[in-house]
Amino acid sequence: MNKLRMFLIPGLIILLSLSFGFAANPEEKVEQTFKAKSQVRIKLVLGECYIKASTDKQIHVNLIHSYDSDEFEPIFREKETSLLIQEKFHGHNPEGSSTWTIELPQDTKVDFESATGNLIITGWQGEIEGNTGTGDIEVKDAKGDLKLNTGTGSIEVRDSQGEFDLNSGTGNVKMESSGGNFKANSGTGAVNAVDITFLEEGEFNCGTGKCKVVKPQGTDFELSINSGTSDALLDLQGMPVEGYFEFTAHARRGSIECPVKFDEEKDYQDGDSHYYRKSFTRGKRSPRFYISTGTGTAELKK
Repeated sequence: MNKLRMFLIPGLIILLSLSFGFAANPEEKVEQTFKAKSQVRIKLVLGECYIKASTDKQIHVNLIHSYDSDEFEPIFREKETSLLIQEKFHGHNPEGSSTWTIELPQDTKVDFESATGNLIITGWQGEIEGNTGTGDIEVKDAKGDLKLNTGTGSIEVRDSQGEFDLNSGTGNVKMESSGGNFKANSGTGAVNAVDITFLEEGEFNCGTGKCKVVKPQGTDFELSINSGTSDALLDLQGMPVEGYFEFTAHARRGSIECPVKFDEEKDYQDGDSHYYRKSFTRGKRSPRFYISTGTGTAELKK
C-alpha cells in the first residue's frame, strides 16, 4: 500500500501542476471614452459586440477579454470625425474570448465587421452597415437605416423602426412588431415576418427555405413573398382581404392555394419553364401582394 501511495502522489502532483498551467487566463477590462464622431468603424475578429445608446453624447467603449496580452491587442485610432475600434491578434489559435460594449450617440454612422462574432443592437438610433461571417445578429428597440448581413448566422429584428436590408446566407431571418421598409433574404434558411407595419414596401425572398408573412399592416404598400423551392405564405389571421393579390407558381412542380375566387388566370413561358399566374382584387387596388414560388406552394390564408 505504501509503495502504491508513493507512486500515486508524485503523479497527482504532476497532474495538478499541468491543470494549473492550462487554467484559463484571468479576465482583463479595458475602458475608453471618446468625443462624438460622425463615423465609427468597428473591426473585430472573434469578439461579440453590443451596440447601445450613449446617455451623454460621448462614445464609451467597454472591453472584457481573457486573451493573453502577448497574443491580443485592442486598437483605438481616433481622428477628428472618425474612430476605429479594432481587434488585433498576434500568432495563431488564440485561447480566450472578448466582449465589446460600445455606447454611441444617436445618429452615428457605423461600419461593423466581424469574422465570427455576434452583433447585438439595443435601444440605438443611427445608420449601420454590419457584416459577420458566422455570427448571429439581433436588433431590438432600434431605429434608423440598417444594412445587416451574416454568412451562416441568423438575424432577428424586434420592436424597431426604419429602413432594413437583411441577408443571411444559410440562417433564418425573423422580423416582429416592427415598422418601415424591409428587404430580407436567406439563401437556405427561412424568412418570417410577424406584425410588420409597412410604409412603402416589403420584399422577402428565400432560396430553399419557407417564406412567411403574418398580419401585415399598412395602407398603401407593396409586398412580395417568394421562395425558390419551398412555400411562400401570406397569413392574414382574420384581417380583411383587401387589395390586389397575385400568385405565381411553376405549372408542373409548384402549386397555388387561395380561399378567394380569382379574377384572372393565365399561364406563361419564362425560358424553358411554364408558370401559372392568378390574381384578384378586393375593395381597392392597394396594398398590393405578390406571392410566388418555383416548386413549393404559393398560399393565402384568411
